[in-house]
Amino acid sequence: MNDELVISVPAIVTLRNIDNKQVSFVPYKENFKVGINAGQTVKIEVATAGQVFYYLSQAVEGRLEVTQAAKA
Repeated sequence: MNDELVISVPAIVTLRNIDNKQVSFVPYKENFKVGINAGQTVKIEVATAGQVFYYLSQAVEGRLEVTQAAKA
């Protein structure tokens, strides 16, 4: 298994609620929360690796899954 994290920007960050209740995240450089309903997904285009790390740090095991991929 490869544990290497490769971040290519621009990127698409995907936040997916894997819980059965609403879960919230804080958008980059904002001071409010956005709710994601159970089973919903939010995709955000980001321009820097710092933004990718910001969103990755908001993952909550069993509740909010956060992944990233290079923008095609």
